[in-house]
Amino acid sequence: MHRKFIWFVAGIAVVLAGGIALDRATATKTQWPQAHFEYAPTKHPRPGDTPFSKTPIAPTYAERRRMYLAWASQQPTPNERGGVMVDLLKMEAGTIKTLSPGALNDALEFVNARRDPADFTVAYLVRAYYLHHDDGLLAPAQAEGIRKALLDYKYGLDEPGQSETIMWTENHRILGHSSDYLVGQMFPDAIFSNDGRTGRQHQEKARGAVLRWLDFHARAGTAEWDSVPYYNMDLAALLNLVEFARDPEIQVRATMMVDLFLFDIAVNSYYGQLGTSHGRATTDLVRSAEGDNLLNFQTLVFGHGRLQSVDMASTMLATGKLYAIPPVLEAIGQDMPEELINYERHSIPLTAEAAAKYGLSLTDTKDFELWWGMGAFTNPSVINLTYDTAEKYHLWYYQDLQPLRTMGRVLRPLGLMPLASRLLSPDANGGVMSEVNKVTYRTPDVMLSTAQDYRPGEKGYQQHIWQATLGPYAVVFATNPGSYDLGEGPGYWTSNGRMPRNGQYRNVLISIYNIQRHVTPGGFETRPYGFTHAYFPKWAFDEVVEVPAAEGGGWIFGRVADGYVGLYSHLPYQWATSGREAGQEIGAPGLQNIWICQVGRKTTDGTFQAFIQKVSQAPIDVNGLQVTYHAPGTGTVRFGWTGPLTVDGKEIALHDYPRWDNRYTHADFGSERFHFEFESKGLDLDFQSGLRSVH
Repeated sequence: MHRKFIWFVAGIAVVLAGGIALDRATATKTQWPQAHFEYAPTKHPRPGDTPFSKTPIAPTYAERRRMYLAWASQQPTPNERGGVMVDLLKMEAGTIKTLSPGALNDALEFVNARRDPADFTVAYLVRAYYLHHDDGLLAPAQAEGIRKALLDYKYGLDEPGQSETIMWTENHRILGHSSDYLVGQMFPDAIFSNDGRTGRQHQEKARGAVLRWLDFHARAGTAEWDSVPYYNMDLAALLNLVEFARDPEIQVRATMMVDLFLFDIAVNSYYGQLGTSHGRATTDLVRSAEGDNLLNFQTLVFGHGRLQSVDMASTMLATGKLYAIPPVLEAIGQDMPEELINYERHSIPLTAEAAAKYGLSLTDTKDFELWWGMGAFTNPSVINLTYDTAEKYHLWYYQDLQPLRTMGRVLRPLGLMPLASRLLSPDANGGVMSEVNKVTYRTPDVMLSTAQDYRPGEKGYQQHIWQATLGPYAVVFATNPGSYDLGEGPGYWTSNGRMPRNGQYRNVLISIYNIQRHVTPGGFETRPYGFTHAYFPKWAFDEVVEVPAAEGGGWIFGRVADGYVGLYSHLPYQWATSGREAGQEIGAPGLQNIWICQVGRKTTDGTFQAFIQKVSQAPIDVNGLQVTYHAPGTGTVRFGWTGPLTVDGKEIALHDYPRWDNRYTHADFGSERFHFEFESKGLDLDFQSGLRSVH
């Protein structure tokens, strides 16, 4: 009996030891390994750079357009496809007479090979043909080369043949449909070689797709909310429709959609820098405004910033004649009030109820484009739709879809794919850009923006959840890295391995991380890193001051001119001291952390030293994942992993925001009518009737 008991105890000990060893082997590690990998360094200002302007570079759009055409005319034409845009601007300026052969040949080769993203190139080839096919500026061989490439192209996923081009995201959809429509309009009787249909048939089909895109996004905003690279693409496609569509229903609605994009950009930008939360972001564009092509576009439209890129939206606008910037939008884009608070909502929930409200289905393949445009592929509610769509249109040649084919052959007939998605939690589920409620607080000296309570604890992809912006290089934000990759997310600085729960009230933001200890077994889910980190480039600030806390964390303060930011980590943190992140990365090992950001300015907070003193001495009470911060000038802010955000006991709404609510407009979410007013100027848009009134 005694021996059996000993063996029993020993067996339990072995099991426990094995469990502990397995737990340690599979658990998310909480150390902060400073990254040792090569990638492009953060962009720094250089001697001789054109400064970013906080005042319009010229008083009128006509003058700014002339400046841009003159600037572009001084740029060399690269011997690759992007050179076509440079040459279009030079041709508009009258400094050259035709497209450079090397740039055009590369563009044609890229499109004919259907590489990704060939639809970007197609959009400016469409513009080149419309503008110059009959004015003598395109040689006959050039015009014929463009014509043939456009007639041979695959414009949609429902067409036969294969393509490397990712056609399903929000911006790709309008790029593809708009080009399909305009090419069909230009060549109504020609046969499109890819599917054997005529141009007239292509135009008719694309017309419905374009109108559907315009209608839905007018009411529901964008899933790729405030995305610097992809708003540029949306605008390029829309400006092509504005300039060349002969159907007034499309032309006017495309014009109104450009208006909405301009307003959205204006109320979320800091002197031309769209430094807010983003639905899709890239590392280089969240850490610096240098090279930001949407900043270039804003410089052209509103005047703030600097001319620094030849990009699609700027090229389409500067070479066009029909889109006139409404005076009220130009005035709003140039306005910098003492305080602006903007609330807005984009996208819709991934639910049957939301789908029904907008006349959509989660199971009918006719609606796959909208859900895929939201990044919803393998999520439980749409995984059957994704499999059925790929089967119907023979899309298994896309590498990202191939694992689903293997699984679906067995599980789809059994109806078990949604269950498999829930149990296995594949990384692709993190790409969804469902409903977001966003707030932006802006003064002339600093801006703070966040996506409120957005999918906390879930994996991310390219969503950028919050940011404080004090200048083109002086930005601050925190993430939980999803990988050491700086490319598509979740990467080292792009999005999050696991999303925080954020709550912002005016100039104060609380960001709470609760990173899971274990990932779902099965190999479909990447383990997140067990630390959070912040981007805080010391070199971009005029002053940086640290105030340690007794518990080991503390405050880091930065000043740019008269703008201030304070960043608090509850966990102990350390600066990166080597490699390319030295002096700009703050690492805080641990699965749970609370970050607090408060911004201020000299006008309201006094000197930088006074701001530091009152913020660093304000009591912060942390109990697990609940925090109370007695924010100077704001009130007692309480927030946690669960429960409401309150300020001085009053609950602050985190959901169900309007489409926009700010000093220039109030528009209910889902509305098709918009009214903007400022400085005795106005703009009324009615997508239902197709009426646009500028006054």
